[in-house]
Amino acid sequence: MIEINKDFLPYGKHEILEEDIQNVSNVLRNKNLTQGEYVPNFENNLAKKVNSKYCIAVNSATSALHIACMALGLKKGDILWTSTNSFVASANCGLYCGADINFIDINPSNGLMDIELLANKLALAKSENKLPKIIIPVHFAGSSCDMQAIFSL
Repeated sequence: MIEINKDFLPYGKHEILEEDIQNVSNVLRNKNLTQGEYVPNFENNLAKKVNSKYCIAVNSATSALHIACMALGLKKGDILWTSTNSFVASANCGLYCGADINFIDINPSNGLMDIELLANKLALAKSENKLPKIIIPVHFAGSSCDMQAIFSL
């Protein structure tokens, strides 16, 4: 049996500062619980921080993935690949756009998308003229996928 190293980041551990509690309290006391002044302030500050012209705050990562798929023009007949070790949002975002979903298995030593399997599947898909429009690698439990290797493919 292969063991996954769970020491690198405790799952579900939070650091909540007094400033965080005060900010949540300010929002709850505001007349607009949703879409109040804090949302555009957050969007503008984040856009500046990452040097982007636009920023959209959403209610969940599921919504963010769906918007990203729409922005990339994912539609019926397109193909989206994602990791087998993921929350359903990684696949559902493609289903919402009508795409066909397929999965790349994980490397059992780290729980991340297996780069060799991805490379093999891409080669086969290229030979069949069925390349995915979008690949969603899933970072897991504090460990990041090898994005350089994925981009190079």
